Amino acid sequence: MLWLETFIKDAHYGFRQLRRSPVLSLVAVLSLAMGIGANTAIFTLINAVMLRDLPVKDPGRLVLFYDGISDGVYSGDGFHGEIFSYASWEYFRNHNESFQGLSAFRQGSDPLLMHLVGSSDSGATERARGHLVSGDYFAVLGVQAAVGRVLTAKDDTLAAAPVAVISYAYWERRFELDRSVIGKSVNLNGAAFTIVGVAPRDFFGERVGTAPDFWLPLTRQAEVLQRESWLEARNVYWLNLIGRLKPGVSMRQAQATLNTQLQQFYAAQAGAHLTPERQRQLRDAHIELKPGGRGISWMRFMYSEPLHVLMAVVALVLLIACANVAVLLLSQASARQGELLTRLALGASRTRLVRQLLTESVLLALLGGASGVALAWWSVQGLVTMMGIVKVRPDLLVLSFTLGISILTGIGFGLFPALRSVGMARTRDFGISRFNPTHAFVVLQVALSSVLLVGAGLLTHSLFGLEHQDLGYSREHLLLIRTDPRLAGYQPAELYPLYRRIQDRLNALPGVVSACIARFSPLSGNNSSNSFSIEGYTPTAGKEMRVYGVEVGPRFFETLRAPLLLGRPISARDTPTSPPVAVVSESFVREYLPKRNPLGMHFALGSPFRAPGYEIVGVVADSKYYKIDEKAKPMAYFSAWQSGGEHAYVGELVIRTSGDPSGATAEVKGLLNEIDSRLAILRVSTLSAQVHDSLRQERTITTFCSFFGLLALLLAAIGLYGTMSYAVARRTKEIGVRMALGAQRPAVLWRVLRESVVLIALGLVFGLPLALGATRWIKSFLFGISTIDPVGIGAAIVLLAMVSTLAGYLPARRATKVEPMVALRHE
Repeated sequence: MLWLETFIKDAHYGFRQLRRSPVLSLVAVLSLAMGIGANTAIFTLINAVMLRDLPVKDPGRLVLFYDGISDGVYSGDGFHGEIFSYASWEYFRNHNESFQGLSAFRQGSDPLLMHLVGSSDSGATERARGHLVSGDYFAVLGVQAAVGRVLTAKDDTLAAAPVAVISYAYWERRFELDRSVIGKSVNLNGAAFTIVGVAPRDFFGERVGTAPDFWLPLTRQAEVLQRESWLEARNVYWLNLIGRLKPGVSMRQAQATLNTQLQQFYAAQAGAHLTPERQRQLRDAHIELKPGGRGISWMRFMYSEPLHVLMAVVALVLLIACANVAVLLLSQASARQGELLTRLALGASRTRLVRQLLTESVLLALLGGASGVALAWWSVQGLVTMMGIVKVRPDLLVLSFTLGISILTGIGFGLFPALRSVGMARTRDFGISRFNPTHAFVVLQVALSSVLLVGAGLLTHSLFGLEHQDLGYSREHLLLIRTDPRLAGYQPAELYPLYRRIQDRLNALPGVVSACIARFSPLSGNNSSNSFSIEGYTPTAGKEMRVYGVEVGPRFFETLRAPLLLGRPISARDTPTSPPVAVVSESFVREYLPKRNPLGMHFALGSPFRAPGYEIVGVVADSKYYKIDEKAKPMAYFSAWQSGGEHAYVGELVIRTSGDPSGATAEVKGLLNEIDSRLAILRVSTLSAQVHDSLRQERTITTFCSFFGLLALLLAAIGLYGTMSYAVARRTKEIGVRMALGAQRPAVLWRVLRESVVLIALGLVFGLPLALGATRWIKSFLFGISTIDPVGIGAAIVLLAMVSTLAGYLPARRATKVEPMVALRHE
């Protein structure tokens, strides 16, 4: 094959050329390694978060009924097409027309307290995570057990013996891959289960990166969750569904069939109560199927948009690196004119010379790509840790991406220098043309760097504002400890005395300023909202009245140091036997009770209003309770001691200490153990850490954009430095003549520096409009500032101007050190 033989010869000659210019080759390879490595690192994350299929059989045939990440339980009238009741799951299963198999699973996983039964360490209780799934879950996904067997439909009945399948990671971590684990009995939240199988090593379920420790049958929901059974509850929605399409059935066809079945199911449930309003709701009820091959991923939900932005950012970094290498190759072109003229004289065609030069460029790019893979693999581990996502590893797709981008990069940055070099040799033009392409590439680098630095400046200013805003409470010195009395066997009627005892003992601890309980703490990622109605208040047509609520104990506002604006807080007198009360936020009053005194008014959850409802006894200042970047929402704080049912379980202990809150952890754990040793600690944190974690997405994209912006600035500075150094070397004799004729060093310095200043100014002139246009891509990540923010933009311009000027100043200063007589003899 002639082309292969020619390529091998060109590659061999190319390597010899690279060895002849080791400094230039090293700088070029390092520049490309940074550009290609950045692209490889971000693409590796995109592959892990957005592109990788579930490790199951034929994932392309799987569809999800809902691909959201909500873990909650919804009680109400349904009709939202997201999560489903057990009755609706049974209906779809019994009327299945479109699927080879259909399975249901609990939205999210649940905490377990586990200990082995009948062994020496049977008394040792450990924390684990369990996932409730229907018996045909593994069959639908096409997953076989690594050891033992998987769950089957026969296991998912109330009459069947309770069994469980454990994950491979849990088998390795807890049982050290001991095969005798099959048949062992474990106690999970007070119920005995027999381990019948181990899932495959790579299988983690339908949720990406969150493998449970145990898979358990759906019919064991009451024992596992320590709650009333939801199997017969018509209005409790807690399940998601996944199905495998039959051959020849499209997702659209299956969706149409399911929507008809959904409306039939709800109509049958309504029966004689099918009112005209209910019929209208039925017509609106629908399911929108989603591709299920890539599973459900909070990482995809959280990082999809940031990763797209970062991919655009690193593409600009690579473009800057290409411009940098093109400048180096153009600077080298004049030194090779003799060689190229000789080859032309010996009969080489222009096309042949261009191919040779392109081969050298591709070799540089491949060396840069190989170095970039190593750089990407090293850096991606840090990125994974920062983002808190699953472990990633390079695969064939990532390596193919790197190879492809390396070859395209080599052709991209090498084509123009190759054509120009051959063209100069053919025309014997050794002078300096009016158009200097190296200057154009430097202007391009400065312009693209300004785009990245302006974006980084805006994001940094926005993040600073988010971190230092007034949250409506004091985040310092607050310890958060999560427990769950439900797992300790407490019934709702037993909770009031337990909560009183815990709260009284906590407030008596040395070093504790104030302590309280709450259903969930600020910025924990949990929320609860309900429609509601106010006594004597008629909303405007089409307006939905909705309030966000949280159950709290006495001293809650005192512990958070949230300002009470009117009335009184939730207190110890708000007991299970006293009239129900609530404290509302100022947004609640502003939206629903403007120009009225809210104290003494009543509201109820649901509509229409039903007495007695909750009496408003206080108004508290707005706070950032659910999301740190959200506008204030109407909120209501209810007494935890008056709450019943599911809302009675409020396991978050909020403790304000006089010193470091972490130092009180051991004492609080000891206190809970004294009160009841069954009260397991599920989570320990501080509010400061929780606020910090709530900004993970914003901090990640700001850090990445800032890093890549500085990397682009470094590459641009190298390009400017190389260009000016080459210009000084070419003008050494001219500089010597000027200095011999009496030119002063400051004048020579400015004459040389002026060229770099002009290039920087041109880069900013072209770059700033591009930067302002590009900021719309990051608009959704900005908080409290506009895309035309003088602080962020000004800081970026100043930094760019300072670094670029320094890069141009160093060669200019070296020019002033030239001795006139040495320069006059310079060739």
